Amino acid sequence: MDRFFNKFEDQFRAGFLPDLEQTLAKVEQEKVYACVFGTDSDWVTLFMAVNTEESLTRHITNMKEQGLCDSEQDEIYYRWGCSEYQYGEDTHFNHISRLLYATEEVQEYKDEIIRIIAKVVNETADDVFARYGQTKADITFFVSLTDDDLAEEIENQSVHQMTVPSLASKFLKRYDGIN
Repeated sequence: MDRFFNKFEDQFRAGFLPDLEQTLAKVEQEKVYACVFGTDSDWVTLFMAVNTEESLTRHITNMKEQGLCDSEQDEIYYRWGCSEYQYGEDTHFNHISRLLYATEEVQEYKDEIIRIIAKVVNETADDVFARYGQTKADITFFVSLTDDDLAEEIENQSVHQMTVPSLASKFLKRYDGIN
């Protein structure tokens, strides 16, 4: 398994920085608040998506106009639901997805996969973000599942590993008080 983990880390590291910079360049005039690494319940795909405060405001306004956002709970969903994120359509780590797909029972290694993703995020220099007008410490990073009830558990587990404690703490309280 060490061979798989080493290969995953090498491929993730090689794909993350260029995809991150490409995405940050697109949103240079906006304020990034979240970066999610999405996968499915089988852990055989991987993508990165980013959302900004400005894109969230536009999206919520649009959803309200369509009658699809009429509660605080809806707004929280649009803020944290990775399928609603506006940037990242070019960041499907296809080379990594092939590796994941070819590995039997890969979901059993989810904790190590999350640890590797967090390691790479944490090792990414602050100046990479600063070049695009962003502050790494202002971004909530997490892993999410697109098709599984365990998504919230995975999000909560992963946010601690790659997000500054004050933002991670706020993230964990995102659903508090919502009925």
